[in-house]
Amino acid sequence: MDSVPAGLHRDDRPADHRRPVVLIVLIGLAAIGAVVFALWPRSGTSATTITGDSETYRVELTTSPRSGPVTTSVRVTRHDRGPVLLDEVGIDAVMPAMGHAVPQVVATRRDDRFEAGGELFTMGGLWDVSLHVAGETVTVQIPVTEGQG
Repeated sequence: MDSVPAGLHRDDRPADHRRPVVLIVLIGLAAIGAVVFALWPRSGTSATTITGDSETYRVELTTSPRSGPVTTSVRVTRHDRGPVLLDEVGIDAVMPAMGHAVPQVVATRRDDRFEAGGELFTMGGLWDVSLHVAGETVTVQIPVTEGQG
């Protein structure tokens, strides 16, 4: 009664022969996902720029808002557009909620900016950063994330 030739019948083998293929595909997708996750940019590691003003100066602080060593850049301009005749800018970071303070970091002149390296933030949370510019102080607040990013 069966008029279909033997070579055209459905595979009589059990469905288990497909399991290794599915497993290999799933492992490949998981590996691709892990690589994408590892290479995806993290917001915690990107630089943040915050601006503040004193009577004479406008200050732009650019840093990575995370705990651990960071490179910080400070751009100082005068409101009257006059030349900025400074060699360094002092940077103090304080976390009022926890009573933490970090020793002052000094940013030295690098072309049109001032740069400093070191640890500004010891833990995640809201930090007050005071920039000391020629006898004037500009204070800005930075929310900091935990960890090395």
